[in-house]
Amino acid sequence: MSRIPSGFSQLKKSFEIHWKNGLKENNQSYYLLKFYSIECGLKSMYIHKYDRSHSMSSEEIPDLRHKLDQWVKELNIPASQINQPPRFRIRRGGQAEPQRDIERAHEAWRYGVGIDQDDETALLKWLEEVSNWIRDGLKEA
Repeated sequence: MSRIPSGFSQLKKSFEIHWKNGLKENNQSYYLLKFYSIECGLKSMYIHKYDRSHSMSSEEIPDLRHKLDQWVKELNIPASQINQPPRFRIRRGGQAEPQRDIERAHEAWRYGVGIDQDDETALLKWLEEVSNWIRDGLKEA
């Protein structure tokens, strides 16, 4: 089964709407919207970078799914503009958990699994940083 096709304007609009709604409150549901906002924004930036006519659809871009770190690499975003995405630990009653890649954050937020508070703060700060980069890039689009 193929992916549902979406174009530049749909991805851009989803980035903006999800981010706006993600700012309304501070809880996992809203963090999830921020995560998906960034995913849509990075995909829209990919289309903008590689197809200035914006006729490319999501079916024609790499299938990197929720791997935000891979989208950053795919777009060749310099480290001077966006820091490396933070890794995070699940919060479990006193037991040490292994660190996980950012691509798993949406699962924790979606399923209501607690993330270490400092790690969650770092994740949200990174998402904000990427949002600012996308916003700047979309000004010219």
